[in-house]
Amino acid sequence: MEDVDKKTSRESTKKYLTIISLIDGIENRLRWSELAFILLNLIVIFSTMSFLSIVIGDVGQPLNPIFMLFIFFSHAIGISINAYWTASSTRLQLKLKLRYFQARYLERKINRKGEYLISDESFFFNPEIGKVESPDGKETVFYPTDGFLRMDGFIGAAKPRLLSLLMPFLFFIIYLASLVSIMSMLFS
Repeated sequence: MEDVDKKTSRESTKKYLTIISLIDGIENRLRWSELAFILLNLIVIFSTMSFLSIVIGDVGQPLNPIFMLFIFFSHAIGISINAYWTASSTRLQLKLKLRYFQARYLERKINRKGEYLISDESFFFNPEIGKVESPDGKETVFYPTDGFLRMDGFIGAAKPRLLSLLMPFLFFIIYLASLVSIMSMLFS
């Protein structure tokens, strides 16, 4: 019977390590995809603005419909990038939530006290404590308990998923404001 328990524990540990590596992979994909989407947005914005400055420099010339088409097309591409960014980051975050759920279950199944990596995180967000000691007592971590920097405050509660939704919305507003200002400039 003891061999069965050890085998089950080893298999659970292997599954746990696999899930932790999956979590790391998903977080890396999320991080790199956000950087790629930011770079794509900046390329579209700067190319559109530089093209627009060239077109505005030729004020005496009649406005070519191809130029207007390029400007509208680049704005449509920018808005599409942000829509895809929001959808893909939401999908990755749902996968990440599932993996965290699975890791917490396996931590409870393995049941090694004081070694929970995923499920014991709530301890750090208690503002009444303000410090965490290592199980061997050789190291202590202090963290802010009040103000914007506290662990459950504005900065401490910032999650990558909030930035994954805020950044596309910010770029969408930039594209929309740019398009409205271009439209008002062209048709006035």
